Amino acid sequence: MTNNQDAKVPSWEELVNSISTGSSHPEATCWEIYRYLRQNYKTIGSETSRTLLLAYIKLRTDKPSLINSCMMDMAVKISTTYTDFQLPRFLDMCNHTSCLRDEDRQKQKGKDGKLYLSLQERIDRALQSYRLHHPEARNENSDDIISMYAVSLFEKIKAGRTCRFVKMVAANGMSLIADSHQFPCRPYEIIGKVYDVSVTSSKEGHKRIVEIVASTKAPNHVFPIKTGYIDGIDETHGHIHIFDNMSHHYVADRKTITATLPARTTVQKGMFIQFCPIISNGDPFKSAAIVNILDRYKGRESFGSYSAKITYANPAQHYIRYTILSDIPTTPEGTISKEGFASTSTMKPDMEKEMTVGKNIQLILFLKRGINGQKSNHVAEIY
Repeated sequence: MTNNQDAKVPSWEELVNSISTGSSHPEATCWEIYRYLRQNYKTIGSETSRTLLLAYIKLRTDKPSLINSCMMDMAVKISTTYTDFQLPRFLDMCNHTSCLRDEDRQKQKGKDGKLYLSLQERIDRALQSYRLHHPEARNENSDDIISMYAVSLFEKIKAGRTCRFVKMVAANGMSLIADSHQFPCRPYEIIGKVYDVSVTSSKEGHKRIVEIVASTKAPNHVFPIKTGYIDGIDETHGHIHIFDNMSHHYVADRKTITATLPARTTVQKGMFIQFCPIISNGDPFKSAAIVNILDRYKGRESFGSYSAKITYANPAQHYIRYTILSDIPTTPEGTISKEGFASTSTMKPDMEKEMTVGKNIQLILFLKRGINGQKSNHVAEIY
C-alpha cells in the first residue's frame, strides 16, 4: 500500500477490508479513507462520511503529519456539505491544534500565483460557520458572531450591473454593508429583521461580513426599548417620524412594520409606541424598529408629560400660551423653554371650550426643528 495522495481510489469493498485490518497498517488505511472521501463525500451521505471519519480517528497518530492535515481539510469540506456533522467535536477528538504542521499555519500560494487561506484559517472559518448555524454551540465570548438589524436596502451600479446592498447595524453601533445575495431571503424581504452575522477583520482592523443567517431574536432582544410618539408619516418616502421624551428624532421605514408588528397592524400619527433605537456610530441619522403599539393612557404615562398652566387663551385663533410648572430636564437636543404657544387642535373639541387662563393642563412636548432650522418647543398633545 502507499500513502500517496494521488494513488488509486479504493472501491467500497476494498476500503472496508482495509479498515477491518487497519491496525496492521494504520497510516495506509488512513490514506485510503482520505482518497475515498475526497472522491465520494458529496454523494455518500452524512452518516457514511461520519463513519469513515470515526474509523480514521481510531487509526490516526496524534502528531503533525500530512495525512492528519489532509483529513482535517476533508472534515472542513464535509462540514460545509452536511449540517449534522459536528465539526468541533471531530476536531477535539483529533486534538487538531497539536497536529497542525508549520505549513498548515501559513497562507498557501496557488498555481495562479495568488495567496489562499491556510488550513488553520479554513478551520477557524469553518468553526465560525458552525457556531453561526448552531447557536447552542456559541458562548458569550463568540465576538465573531454578531446580531445585527437590517436597516435599509440600496442599489449601486457596478460594472454596468445593478447591485443591491444592505446597511446592517449592531447594538454597539457598529455598521457594516452586506451584499443582498448573502441573505437567506429575497431582497424585498430583508429589511426590518435581525440576522446573526459572522464577521472577520483585516490586518488593518476593518471588519467585513462573511456569512449571514436568520436570527431567532426579535429587535427588542438585541436593542434597548424606548417609548416614542409618532409625530408624522411621510407617505411619499414611507418614513415614520418618531420622537422620544429626550427630543431625539428617529425614522422607521414603513416597509419594516410587517416584520416587527402583528399582521394587519396600522400605525398612525399621534400614536404612542415602543421602539428600538437603531443608531450607527457617527451617523446623525437615527433609525427605529417599532415593536409595539401602546394605548394612549399607557403611552402618556410611559412617555411622560409636563404639568403646565394656561397664561393666555385665544379660542378664536385656536391657540394658547402656557407656562411649564414641572421640572424641565436637560436634553441632548437643546433646551426646552419654560413658556411657549400651542395650538388647541391637539386637544379634544369639548376640552378646547374650557381653555381659560389659569387652567392646569398636561403637555406631551419635545423639541422639534422648525422651518427656520432652529429647535423649539413642539406640543404634540394637550390634555
